[in-house]
Amino acid sequence: MPDTASTDWTRYYERPFFTAHITRRITGRILAKMLVKAGFPAGGSIIELGGGNSAFCDTLIRRLKVYRYTVVDSNPRGVELFKSRHAGPQTEALCADILTLDPAPFEPADLVFSVGLVEHFSEEQTKTAIRRHFELAKPGGLVLITFPVPTFTYRLIRRAAETLGIWRFPDERPIQLEDAARLCAEHGEVIAKRLNRAILLTQGIVLAQEDKSSTAEVSGCARTR
Repeated sequence: MPDTASTDWTRYYERPFFTAHITRRITGRILAKMLVKAGFPAGGSIIELGGGNSAFCDTLIRRLKVYRYTVVDSNPRGVELFKSRHAGPQTEALCADILTLDPAPFEPADLVFSVGLVEHFSEEQTKTAIRRHFELAKPGGLVLITFPVPTFTYRLIRRAAETLGIWRFPDERPIQLEDAARLCAEHGEVIAKRLNRAILLTQGIVLAQEDKSSTAEVSGCARTR
């Protein structure tokens, strides 16, 4: 991890920032629209990485008609909250670290995604985290990753929040949109990318399709449960 204090994820999951319900709703609509346009199959499956107490589970299950939604998060409290708030036959949650996770036991998903996860690692760890998304996707499946982009607006708002002592993400490392797209292109075809400026703390979104020919070589493991 970067040589800074770490984000308190237990606090984050238990007490989201007061604007979170607005920004999450905006982001959820954008993600659903992008995934429908990309051809996410009705009745498909999703793995959300870093999705403890997921803010997107209900929206995506409803709008995409998902039959299985799996969350993987290293924070026990986040996993516990997800299980209590999203219990049902379609959902499951596992406590595991994305950096050391073995993809072999997982049933590959039609979509593997994360929102605000990969920027909390060092540059090398970010590469590992992005690769893990593709290793968990079905051949030809979708991978979607969002992350903060250091636009002028992002830097201004973050600096103000840090000055006021209300910034909660000391290890957050914003990433340029093109840099994230390049890392994703090492494992699949980037089919869409955009900036989400509507939430002020500008987020980049990269949507890619897993490379059917390279996954087995990269992961070196069986892709069935």
